[in-house]
Amino acid sequence: MKQQGFIDWMKASGMLFILIGHIIGSPYHIFNMISQPIYTKQLGVCFFIFVMGWSLANENKTGFKVVFTRIFPVYFYAIAITILLSSISFFTINDINESNYMPFFLGINVFFNFFPANPTTWYIGTYLHILLFWFFFLQGKDIGKKHVMFAFIFEILIRSVIIYLGKDFVAYMLLPNWLTVFLLGSYLHKKKDCSWQPKTIYFIIIWLVTVGLWSSPLNQLSWDQSFPFRALISNETWALLFRSLVISIVYLVNTFVFFEIFRRLPKLRIVAFFARNSLITFIIHMPIIYAFAEDIYSLSDSFWSQRLTLLLILFVGIALISEFIQKQIDIKYYQNKTWIIASNLYTRLFKISRH
Repeated sequence: MKQQGFIDWMKASGMLFILIGHIIGSPYHIFNMISQPIYTKQLGVCFFIFVMGWSLANENKTGFKVVFTRIFPVYFYAIAITILLSSISFFTINDINESNYMPFFLGINVFFNFFPANPTTWYIGTYLHILLFWFFFLQGKDIGKKHVMFAFIFEILIRSVIIYLGKDFVAYMLLPNWLTVFLLGSYLHKKKDCSWQPKTIYFIIIWLVTVGLWSSPLNQLSWDQSFPFRALISNETWALLFRSLVISIVYLVNTFVFFEIFRRLPKLRIVAFFARNSLITFIIHMPIIYAFAEDIYSLSDSFWSQRLTLLLILFVGIALISEFIQKQIDIKYYQNKTWIIASNLYTRLFKISRH
């Protein structure tokens, strides 16, 4: 299938949302007010998961090799970076940050109510679970509106229960929190890039008006500063279900609107550049923030100058380094070699078990 430009737009913008979110931080900054009760950076995750749903629904191949092919680059770079970070932290603070390895053990990190030491790597565990969910239940099947609606209800209920149990981080990382966005991508898999249309302006205007009202004093809903989901300042039982409902709506509406906009935009090489380097940027940006943010901020007294400098280093600088690394490493070579070794090992073990 011809490469779709909207995929690059969603990956690049998704990564940008995540970076800005980690640099801004404050729940009361306008950047986060527009998506309350979630943090706007979480829309970046929605974009990546939506693209997963769309691309897997358009996958021509079947079988576990599809899962392996997709997870291998993630594990390859993430494990390499994790070992590097462990080496650095061992010699600096005498700690290897063991929690960073949890996502590589079948994603068990999602069942613990905290993020790994390198917090964004929680997604690796969720990413694997989404792939396995597709492998066991969705491959070769058409997703319809009823599936999306069922997932929407299921997602709201499961998230509410887990939050009620005091496991907010688990509620955030588990597959059900992202299920509807994933299935939305699968449902819309026949929609592809198209030319610019005047009605796109309506999408943009409606979205701008909606988020403007949502983030303005006209919105009388009071959300606290909790993380990863902000809560209504109310102890009523209904508030929990309503909170979960709004989270799912914010996920879905924003993801759908941006998808409709991005698939009408032209393909740009610069966007493709940031998209293909989003993986390494995603994995390494938080350790860089931890290590160098204060030094970077000390170069200027201006809040915006500080943040813009850090953003350029993270978004552009890491992408350039990532591009260099990927040109030096033939990831497909290691991927194919590993698959052959794993396949041969499986065949031998299967033969032994039969005797």
